Amino acid sequence: MKAALVSPTSLLSHVQPHSNYHLILAYKVIYERKYQEFYAGRSKAGDYIILDNGAVEKKGRSVPLKDIVLAAILTRPSVVVLPDYLFDSDRTLDELENALRSPQLRFLRRILPEVKLCVVVQGVDQDDWLECFHILNDPKNGIDALGIPKITGQLFGHRWVVLEKIQRKVKKPCHLFGVWWKDSLDDLRRESEFSFAVGVDTPKPIRLAAYGLGLDEWSKMPRGRDFVDSSANDIDLELLERNCKGFVEVCKG
Repeated sequence: MKAALVSPTSLLSHVQPHSNYHLILAYKVIYERKYQEFYAGRSKAGDYIILDNGAVEKKGRSVPLKDIVLAAILTRPSVVVLPDYLFDSDRTLDELENALRSPQLRFLRRILPEVKLCVVVQGVDQDDWLECFHILNDPKNGIDALGIPKITGQLFGHRWVVLEKIQRKVKKPCHLFGVWWKDSLDDLRRESEFSFAVGVDTPKPIRLAAYGLGLDEWSKMPRGRDFVDSSANDIDLELLERNCKGFVEVCKG
């Protein structure tokens, strides 16, 4: 399982060399020139880039499709994550239907014909989530990959529980979006055993270093938001490097 290390713009040159698998945020591509240029360069270098819609960072609602398309044209990612809504399968599926019919997506396909499309599975409870999964898992619906968010752990206890449930049914590669604050490194090791889980993203190894904590102090990480939009100055770069390398090893990526 590949590791995407999500970091503030100021640390990109220190963090991203540890992996050629990246998750980037559409709103940062549009509003931060240095961020946009960095990942456009990584795309040209042949790295695998997932362009996320920013639903988690924007309090449950993704940026509009037109902004996702703009960010995709600016960075030329491998995968584009279409709009979704946290815990809301009906709205996520409605938005998918609208997106697949939209002129914006037709334009994207014309400019980037090789780009893959991903949708994040959502649900308010276990049954609702599994029903959404079965709909999105259909190989004929035009979706190339599935996203399994960290909040899935709130529905099933741990995200690896649902990975076990779907492992004999899943027909598409899956990216694991984020790491739930309760999840341990052992949980991640367990997730890495599922071959269809191709990657996971998190800023946590970088956040740990920002607090002066090593990867072995994983559970001591204070909860918080908006780290990827911070300046993250005065960080121990040697500690940062150890955390990033260690996390990639945990993921077996």
